[in-house]
Amino acid sequence: MKLNTLLAGIPIAERRGQIDEDVEIRRISHDSREIETGDIFVAIEGVLADGHDYVAQAKEKGAYLAVVEKFVEADIPQVRVENTRKALADLACIYFDHPSRQMEIFGVTATNGKTSTAFMVRDIFKAAGYRVGMVGTVAVQYGDVSIPAILTTPESIHLQEHLRNMADAGIEVVVMEVSSSAQELYRSRGIEFDIVSFNNISVEHLEQHGTFENYFHYKSRLIRHADEDTAVLLNVDAPLIAALAEDTKGQVFTAAIDEEAMARIEGIDISTGFAKFTYRVARESTKGRWTLPSVEIPVHLQVAGYHSVLNAMMAMTFGLLGGVDPQTVRRAMEEFSGVERRFELIYRGDYMILDDHFANTKNIEVTLETLHAMEYKNLHILYAIRGSRGAELNRENAVETAKWMARLPLKTFYATKSVEAVSSKDVVTDAELEAFQNVMQDAGYEIPVIERLDDSIRRILPAVESGDVLLLAGCQGMDHAAKVIWQDLADRSRGEEKTYWLQKIDNRIC
Repeated sequence: MKLNTLLAGIPIAERRGQIDEDVEIRRISHDSREIETGDIFVAIEGVLADGHDYVAQAKEKGAYLAVVEKFVEADIPQVRVENTRKALADLACIYFDHPSRQMEIFGVTATNGKTSTAFMVRDIFKAAGYRVGMVGTVAVQYGDVSIPAILTTPESIHLQEHLRNMADAGIEVVVMEVSSSAQELYRSRGIEFDIVSFNNISVEHLEQHGTFENYFHYKSRLIRHADEDTAVLLNVDAPLIAALAEDTKGQVFTAAIDEEAMARIEGIDISTGFAKFTYRVARESTKGRWTLPSVEIPVHLQVAGYHSVLNAMMAMTFGLLGGVDPQTVRRAMEEFSGVERRFELIYRGDYMILDDHFANTKNIEVTLETLHAMEYKNLHILYAIRGSRGAELNRENAVETAKWMARLPLKTFYATKSVEAVSSKDVVTDAELEAFQNVMQDAGYEIPVIERLDDSIRRILPAVESGDVLLLAGCQGMDHAAKVIWQDLADRSRGEEKTYWLQKIDNRIC
């Protein structure tokens, strides 16, 4: 692509050096290690490194032009812009020819349930015959392509490349998880969303955003920046989210369990852990090009948890707004088998083993509230302390967990640091361990803390008896627990049963 085509799409404050705008640009990158001859290097100031320190290196590797926020002493033409993250996103949109305009793009944001909701939406539209792509926490997926995710929402240049590849492959609908980080750092800038949703909000990511107010500000950008042609779906059970109806140009549709809304969930029965309910839209509503039809859909989910009802409520509304017929929406929901580590049933025999992300206080509350409503004998919990996220987060999570412990038929509770299973960025610090232990001791519990994840699993499994539930609870430190358990089951099995467990291990992403 010609340089002049790219530069015409970004506001340039100042130029330095001789710039031939007729030159052909090979690629755009913000990583100096990836630069080759004929590339544009965009210098981004990050948390760990400042791209401006690598402009000279980019020149040595063949970069033709650097896009900067401050000029640097390097023998390379430079253009200065106010914000290089915005510039990277804008350049990416131009370079890949605005692929979001060629597909229906659905954006999901929430503190909890983004991944599960996105997969539900994917399955609804696949059931309706659409070719669907996914961008999210688990992977970037379309057709036969599956690329494990590094970020919930990829950096803008990579995101636009994925979208271009999807459009070229004939994908019709893309379902995207949109994180607060993506919105703060402009990764999703320039994407033309068709339907966006804000599902729920609670405290998270304060280590990045500083305050809850900042977190909500960036989280809500997806809604506040929606244009008049975009359908905006709000869970109005959350007052902060409900208030966004007055702060968007989009066409607002509402859903709720407790509050008045266009779409409602009624008659929830979660006694078995697997919810039955009725999804109801009392009156048809049309706004712009979008119509939410009047429907009454009875649903029996095959995924456990109260939070699955909330996710289904939003996903079903996506489907109906997107024109999928009610029976297809129902069938997709009743056939949905869940997402890894989201109150996932990983074993069901004489007892059940459930695996949950347990990331923050709201996640913990919903998970333990579901277990409180279920019918079983005894509960056993293996808890992974959350590493390198701060003592305060671990204190809050421990407080929420301890609050529920006396209300549950809890027989066993072990904690683990998962030292052999986590990367360097997820190691439990002494302060985080102390925060967890202090809360538990103040609540009257002496919780054994086991260094290794595999040792903690071997220790807790013999305590689980017929009719019991074992909850694997934790973030990165618990990611590999299912594989450890399935390997144990495979080691004790033969023939087809052994093959079954080994295949589950092979197919596991976490």
